[in-house]
Amino acid sequence: MARTTVKVEVVKARVNEILAKSTIPMGIRKGAMNVLESILFETGNYKGFRYLSVDQVPYGELPGINCTKESPVEKLSYEECFTNTDPTRVMYF
Repeated sequence: MARTTVKVEVVKARVNEILAKSTIPMGIRKGAMNVLESILFETGNYKGFRYLSVDQVPYGELPGINCTKESPVEKLSYEECFTNTDPTRVMYF
């Protein structure tokens, strides 16, 4: 008989990997986010997320937030943090 359950942590790890490392279209990543958030909320496992910086996404891809060691988020305005970014570049806790 096939297994009928999967661990939430496994799903979260796989979606986090897709959101950080893949170059698939943004719409597909958004769908993965929606499914994961639904699972996390329904199981009581939602603990928030954070945006990924330029050094945490594939080269040439937009980050979730514009911050680096040279320009930490504390030194940037809200507009500077999120101008020309990709809202699907996140990591769930």
